[in-house]
Amino acid sequence: MIDAIISIKPRHVENILSGKKTVELRVRNMNLPVGSRLWVYSTLPVGRVEMFAEVDFIELLPPKEMWKKHGKNICIPKKEFDEYTRSRDLVAAIGLKNIKPLEKDICLETMRQYEKGFQPPQFFSKLYPGRALCSAFYA
Repeated sequence: MIDAIISIKPRHVENILSGKKTVELRVRNMNLPVGSRLWVYSTLPVGRVEMFAEVDFIELLPPKEMWKKHGKNICIPKKEFDEYTRSRDLVAAIGLKNIKPLEKDICLETMRQYEKGFQPPQFFSKLYPGRALCSAFYA
């Protein structure tokens, strides 16, 4: 299993935690195996890791097929989906399962205590054993 941190907007994090959103949409493919653990950083103004989830699947599809197959689980309006995927031949769906809120959120300041200068990833960042930041999640 691989651990990684991913940045997601707060409204989407809320929908994931409520169970409404089970598929995260990305315009680039994520090279992570099924079973990987995603630590979810809720972007500013929240600015903290609030939950983690397991990768159930990663699927690349043309936008039209993606909407047909996963639209209801992406939890955004069709217009927003079309704007986000405009001019893309393929987009990635990341299926999320075993979603768990953290008992204690991990704020950006705490992550920077483990890894000086840490910046939340624009895409995703692997948390490999030996990386100081990894200790923040398993402390």
